[in-house]
Amino acid sequence: MLKKNQLALILLTLVLMLTVYYITNPFEKDKDPEDENPTDETTGRIEELTSRRVALRDERYLVILGLDAIIASNDSTITEKENALKEKRYLNSLTEKELLLEMEVIDKGFRDCFVHATDIGVEITVVSEEHSNSVANEILIEAAMVFGVLDTRNVVIHFKTAEQVMGEVS
Repeated sequence: MLKKNQLALILLTLVLMLTVYYITNPFEKDKDPEDENPTDETTGRIEELTSRRVALRDERYLVILGLDAIIASNDSTITEKENALKEKRYLNSLTEKELLLEMEVIDKGFRDCFVHATDIGVEITVVSEEHSNSVANEILIEAAMVFGVLDTRNVVIHFKTAEQVMGEVS
């Protein structure tokens, strides 16, 4: 059991070191602030949606760390460890599905997209100057297929312009 705990601590240390490295990335500091544009046309990504993605990722990361602690604990029962492992797999799967749907929507020609899925439903924000019901239905069908949602009433799609999205956070 000691080897498993050591391995878990090594992996946790590695993840924390990488996190600190990316947060304090020295290459990002060399950029000229005048060159930064939150609505850069070359990348298409909007800074506000990126910050939402980072916040969601950080929130789930903290939950996963708590689940890892339960899994590594000698005091946890087998049932608790199994439930923690199932929850961890579920969160990882949810994150993968969100990213997959975002990429599929962006591949349709939209500038940016943010997908947030929970146990209750799926909320999709699509950055577009115009929208139509047929496009919304296509996205709805893709979301239902990706997430396995049978009741599409729990899937909400918002079409917003870049200015509207930037105004929400400001």
